Amino acid sequence: MKCTFVELALHLAIVLPLILLTLTDRKRETLKILAVFALYFLMHGLLLYLPTEFESLRLTNGNWNWSGKIYAILGSLLFLSIYRKFAMRDYFLTLRQDNDFLKHGLIAILIILIVKGVFNFLYLSPTEWDLESLLFQATMPGLDEEIAFRGIMLGLLTKILKPARRPLFHPAIYVTALLFGMAHGLYLNDSFELSYNISSLLITALLGVAWAWMTLKSGSILLALVSHNLGNVASQVISMGK
Repeated sequence: MKCTFVELALHLAIVLPLILLTLTDRKRETLKILAVFALYFLMHGLLLYLPTEFESLRLTNGNWNWSGKIYAILGSLLFLSIYRKFAMRDYFLTLRQDNDFLKHGLIAILIILIVKGVFNFLYLSPTEWDLESLLFQATMPGLDEEIAFRGIMLGLLTKILKPARRPLFHPAIYVTALLFGMAHGLYLNDSFELSYNISSLLITALLGVAWAWMTLKSGSILLALVSHNLGNVASQVISMGK
């Protein structure tokens, strides 16, 4: 667990310069929200890896980290119930969409699915048919990661980082996207040695940019969540069909 904490702290340290450069101000209230953001990020990551560190905390015997995802989602819900400074819509946790963006959002989902499908067809290794994998990819990643990265984290950062003229250039998008990419591609092993998967890091970071932009434009994580889970399921089907 100590290694996981250090890994998460490293990820935060990497994005900290970008955060400090784009803070709206250094007032006490702003710094308090920044501290809440950092604490939530650490809590979320620790809960996610809790069952891998302590076997007794595993809720299922599947091949995927169902337990960690469930703990992380419950942790996010607990955070929202305790830290009530902002409304749910400020975290983009609403089903209401900006109707003017809906058409563009659906086109963006289609483009993401096509690009991701082509990439996966070319580079994914074949796997055997597995119903558990399909069920996991259709539910857990999108629910957990969109609530966390494009919901709570993006919502907190938009309150304290300088807004841009266009949503695509909002610094909160790139902070959350970098954290999302590093969560999938920059690791510390048990000996505290750094390892990385550059392709995974870059791809997930780019997807993080796309999903955060969709969230800011639509006002909701819904399109990002649907795109996330559809993309994961499509990837799994392509891999199984090879």
